[in-house]
Amino acid sequence: MTTLSATTATESQGNVWMTALYAGLATAIISVITCLTFEWEMPFLYIPAYLLIGIGPVLGYQFASGTLGQWKALVGGFFGRIIPIFGWPILVGALSSEQSIGKLILASLLGAVIGIAIFFVMQTLLGLNPYIVGTSFSVGMACWGGTVGAAMDSWKKAPAA
Repeated sequence: MTTLSATTATESQGNVWMTALYAGLATAIISVITCLTFEWEMPFLYIPAYLLIGIGPVLGYQFASGTLGQWKALVGGFFGRIIPIFGWPILVGALSSEQSIGKLILASLLGAVIGIAIFFVMQTLLGLNPYIVGTSFSVGMACWGGTVGAAMDSWKKAPAA
């Protein structure tokens, strides 16, 4: 007799739109801080601030779902920004017990495409003004964070038995 195992997913009980809003807002605030420290030309400030951008979607998701304080996913979000598109979902998915790595990779890719498109659209519409680069970067990161935050809340892994 063989035993079969399957991965099951449970539907979210939260509001995906509010999670996306919280994750995008947290990411935007942290990326604005990153842009401000980058203008000061102090690498010991803007390198950790850049790594903190990865905490934004996780923090927004935890705030929306009421699970604030799960530090493993926050650590994964912080160190995952070292390799921007693929490092973040792998570390967050590995350190979080309710997130799928594959889902996070797809959401991170989609969020990166949307964020880059928004960045270039803003730069094109605003005339390539160098003072708008930080604003465009923050809006692009907010789009990435909101997309990943919505994916984090959309489907969750069933808890292990």
